[in-house]
Amino acid sequence: MSVLETTQCLVRLASVNPGYDPTSRGEAEMVDWLLAWAHEHGVEVSTQEVRSGRRNVIMRLRNGAGPHLLLNGHTDTVAIKDMTIPPFGAELRDGRVWGRGSADMKGPLACMLHTLLDLQKKPADWRGNVTLACVVDEELGFAGIRHFLETEKAFDFAIVGEPTRLEVVRGCKGCLRFFVRAHGKSAHSSTPEQGLSAISAMAGAIAVMERFFAESLRAIGHPDLGCSTGSIGLIRGGSGVNIVPEFCEVKVDVRLVPGQSWQETYAAIQRRVENGLPGIRWEFDPQPLADAPFCLKDAHPLVRSACVAAGRPESHVVNFSCDASKIAAAGIPCLIFGPGDIAQAHTANESIAVEELERGVKAYGKVARALLKP
Repeated sequence: MSVLETTQCLVRLASVNPGYDPTSRGEAEMVDWLLAWAHEHGVEVSTQEVRSGRRNVIMRLRNGAGPHLLLNGHTDTVAIKDMTIPPFGAELRDGRVWGRGSADMKGPLACMLHTLLDLQKKPADWRGNVTLACVVDEELGFAGIRHFLETEKAFDFAIVGEPTRLEVVRGCKGCLRFFVRAHGKSAHSSTPEQGLSAISAMAGAIAVMERFFAESLRAIGHPDLGCSTGSIGLIRGGSGVNIVPEFCEVKVDVRLVPGQSWQETYAAIQRRVENGLPGIRWEFDPQPLADAPFCLKDAHPLVRSACVAAGRPESHVVNFSCDASKIAAAGIPCLIFGPGDIAQAHTANESIAVEELERGVKAYGKVARALLKP
């Protein structure tokens, strides 16, 4: 089976994160396929139960004493709503594979699988251990990689296969995600003065937060990753057009840079909202999702080795967040490196070039051998 065919097989497996679609079976079909693939090719494999029905798949190659390389990919995807192509069609057209997850990140994961086969067939080329962690829940809560790292930390370096157009990425922003809720008082819309509109209050809170994003976050910068940013991605509220709404909620996403305290940023947002809009009861998420950023120096030995092996003179940083930051926080030097373009991720017509897939297998192989010299 070629890397193209493997990518098509993976794209055809629906693995929408249940957080986007409660009716989804999550990563279950991906897990079954990966286990069958590992058994077929004689690759050591195990699973970890992360949540009910949601398992990480861990594959390993052992080839004597030497460094330990972690390859990481995720098995979930975002939602398929509003896609303009068959989400699980995996159609081959115009030199590209089309479908949800093709770029983010079933294509890169397919390349990692074929890299394992290549290393397995040529043990004289390298020495040490390779672990491929295929983890769940990257698209929402990072539960898969967090669970994996609770018991597995003995790695010398790691590569996360997000789509970077095969450019070597040495850092990414972190994120802070939380809800803000406004609690007002309901009333009949014919007598609005008897109520307290939570939606109107939230409109004011949104304006306050947008000013905070534009002024305060813009002032928090990093020489490589730029400034911190914030956005409001979801809103819901009210129960009827003729009812003064007693409830409104927004969900907020802040992108963090190294040196920025998520606790201080979160507390500052709470103060701004509460002080600027009295007379309403505000509720803030007691358990926000906080994900640390990371950034290696361009001169780091891992970065330089990967750049030479991949034929890339320069390394880069990215604004998106992924499993790499959790790996780096565990003390493991980490890169983000994979075929495909992040601009394709989560789009209505997601795709990846076949040429990128073929180049991806070769690039992963070169980098692995550079890091695992016999």
